[in-house]
Amino acid sequence: MVSFKKVGKLVTFKNIILSIIFLLLVILVMKLNNNKNNKNNNIEQFEIFFPKKTTEEVFPNGSPIDTHTIFCFWTGDNLMSENRKDCIKNLEQLSECKVVLVKKDDIEKYIIKDHPLHPAFKYLSETHKADYLRTYFMHFHGGGYSDIKQTTGSWSSAFEKLKNSDKFINGYREVKGGVAYEPFADKWNKMVGNCAYICKPMTPFTTEWYNNMIKLLDNKLDKLKVKPSTGPQDSAEKGTGYPIEWNEMLGRIFHRIMDNYYDKLSFDVPIPVFANYR
Repeated sequence: MVSFKKVGKLVTFKNIILSIIFLLLVILVMKLNNNKNNKNNNIEQFEIFFPKKTTEEVFPNGSPIDTHTIFCFWTGDNLMSENRKDCIKNLEQLSECKVVLVKKDDIEKYIIKDHPLHPAFKYLSETHKADYLRTYFMHFHGGGYSDIKQTTGSWSSAFEKLKNSDKFINGYREVKGGVAYEPFADKWNKMVGNCAYICKPMTPFTTEWYNNMIKLLDNKLDKLKVKPSTGPQDSAEKGTGYPIEWNEMLGRIFHRIMDNYYDKLSFDVPIPVFANYR
């Protein structure tokens, strides 16, 4: 016959075991929930860096051409000079268009789902990052682009003329000495200048422009990993080991492929002011 004392000890031991089991179950459930939350957080972070967006979702109020939007880029942490700030104000006032200054922290929201930034982007100088972004925006989004320079008039009619035509790009006529691709330097008066223009997105011209830039970065990626940019205006000419020459990534491509599209160019955008902008 079992005594009450022994029964009491058994009950107490049983309670302890049950308590330990319950505690272990609680810990296991908490761990599973944490793992689930961490997984969700990782997914959210991934989606923030590569947003699952289309062009229409990026611009729900209308395309950059329809809304007469001009993009400028400032891709570094370096402070913008007063001259640059004055250029932005001038562009806002004289262009009679919406001017969007895309800064370093704004870039991700414009990157569309199926076309993330190239792996080389993070190694580029701030100037070449801006070259990359204007090419990306003009190809995938369209709209206006301007260097951070003053303009000389309204862009509004230039937007409408491009929109209602079969042309691919509307800009100002290039100036003598402005063609970056040397073999075509004497064709300057037939070409659009490289500092301000409006593009329709996803045209054969922007496609060739963008694809050539990506091909260049594919070829330069390994060298960029070893010798990334050392400053906002770094270039191969400076001898730092950075492998991209000053106009190699933009001007030489832009003007070289333009030779195939003279019938798709317009010249209605006011010419920028090329002095006192730094």
